[in-house]
Amino acid sequence: MTAPVPSRLSPTAGLLNALARLYIRRAVPFIAIQEKAREEAINLNHRLRTARDFADTEAAGYIDRSYLEEP
Repeated sequence: MTAPVPSRLSPTAGLLNALARLYIRRAVPFIAIQEKAREEAINLNHRLRTARDFADTEAAGYIDRSYLEEP
């Protein structure tokens, strides 16, 4: 025979639930800040990598700028 579901949680379970709710409430803004910083780092890395690739291509002579110098 199974026992009925207790109508009241133990004090420890209530404390654990309260701590979990508190952590979730406080973590949401912090997670958003971390995601924004991560996106900025990814964008910076992309810009730097693109600039480096462009400089390497220009140094190798693959970019034709003759059309810029003619009137």
